Amino acid sequence: MPLLPSGLVVPPLPYVIAVVVAAATVASFLVSLAPRVEQQHVFAFTPWMAVGASAHVFYQLEPAVDVYPAWAEPLFGAPMVYLTTFVALGAVWTFLAFGSSVNPDENDNVALFLGLAGTAVLLGLLGVAAWREAFVGVEPFWSAAALVITVPVTIGVYFTIAYTATGVVARAKLLGGLVIFAHALDGITTAVGIDILETSERSPLPRTIMDLAGQLPVAETIGVGWLFVLVKLAIAVIVVVAFADYLESDPVRGNLAFAAIIALGLGPAVNNLLLFALRDSAALATVAS
Repeated sequence: MPLLPSGLVVPPLPYVIAVVVAAATVASFLVSLAPRVEQQHVFAFTPWMAVGASAHVFYQLEPAVDVYPAWAEPLFGAPMVYLTTFVALGAVWTFLAFGSSVNPDENDNVALFLGLAGTAVLLGLLGVAAWREAFVGVEPFWSAAALVITVPVTIGVYFTIAYTATGVVARAKLLGGLVIFAHALDGITTAVGIDILETSERSPLPRTIMDLAGQLPVAETIGVGWLFVLVKLAIAVIVVVAFADYLESDPVRGNLAFAAIIALGLGPAVNNLLLFALRDSAALATVAS
């Protein structure tokens, strides 16, 4: 069984070198500046996660919809899009962190400005895509339905954790809820794609889980995506419970770890939401879990 998702593209070597050097440079600046990393900063990262996912979706629309100039296209394939997004996020964060180190009074605004910058980039990207007619024939019903279903599921799961392990929620706060939401949305959008929209799964592990569900007697009545949803929720709950203490004992590493875990759910989920809404114009049949 292949270990990596299908659809991965290695860009030309000059792109790889340039982006890796840029990412290393940004990372070195951030390590030197050592900016604060609190829960509010993790929330500020979420628009950037959506930027990366959206940028990759519009790459997948090529050449049906010409969103990017030809020279920029290699920056937004997978896995290059992750480094590209990190460079953009890191550059903005470095600028804000440097400003806060010069003027400590502005430090509390770093998370706010970082989140606003990510939101502005996301809106700009969506605006360019709309201008390039990427949203012609958009059908958002199933994307909206998946999002609506995810909200009560997240609330129910997190309230259950709060009832059975109050201390965990007291430490994880809303960040734990965001972990649950991100992975619930990933699981639910994947289930919608597989069972309703009849897409195919390009990641091997989720595909194996759903193949297992397909061998169960209930597969003909409730489909196969439900098992993947349960697995995603179980993993998210285990992570929140197991690492909640880490947020207090080592806040920087703990919050960065939670940010990475959230990105692993939210990125594919946003990718799925956009792909489902654009499935006619995109002529695509894959989901990215």
